[in-house]
Amino acid sequence: MEEVQLKQKISLKRKGEAAPFTFNERMLIEMVWSSDTDLDLCLFWKTKDGKEGGVFSDGFNQNIEDLGSLDKFPFILHLGDKKTPRPGGEENEQIKVKDITALSELYVVVLNYDKAVDNIPVSFSQDSGRVEITTDTGDNFEVPVDDTKEGHVYLVCKIENEKGEKKAINKGEVLTLGQAARQIPGFKLITE
Repeated sequence: MEEVQLKQKISLKRKGEAAPFTFNERMLIEMVWSSDTDLDLCLFWKTKDGKEGGVFSDGFNQNIEDLGSLDKFPFILHLGDKKTPRPGGEENEQIKVKDITALSELYVVVLNYDKAVDNIPVSFSQDSGRVEITTDTGDNFEVPVDDTKEGHVYLVCKIENEKGEKKAINKGEVLTLGQAARQIPGFKLITE
């Protein structure tokens, strides 16, 4: 019988830590947290020709197309603002990715929507959150969402797609809405 081994889960705990990965046609980006907070998972990008975009809950702009599509560009689908219970009482939101050939940079972002709308100071450390990235080739990453700094936007990680090589980089940066709009390509799609 052929011996098969699983790839080890990689935890990118420190800001700036990076890990290469591969995938064919399935990558799952999942935000997991264990509080009643209304957190939203978003994925923004820049294409290789400089265009910006993103997928996020259709609740932001009341537009179902904001969820994306696996069958046409961007080949990325946000599964909606549905908190799905997990074992241990954790909640989650998911984004499925089929192809990033046309994209050079992707930004995994978590937003505390309710606190942002009401402009109430908040820290992400209280939510015991993390983002898990799993690919169909067996790569499995975990990036904590746990900074104690106050802000409404958490830039979790950046995915670089350069010359056919992909890597995830822990950004671990808490931002205000204004900072996020200036620093994250595509973020302005969810702001006024």
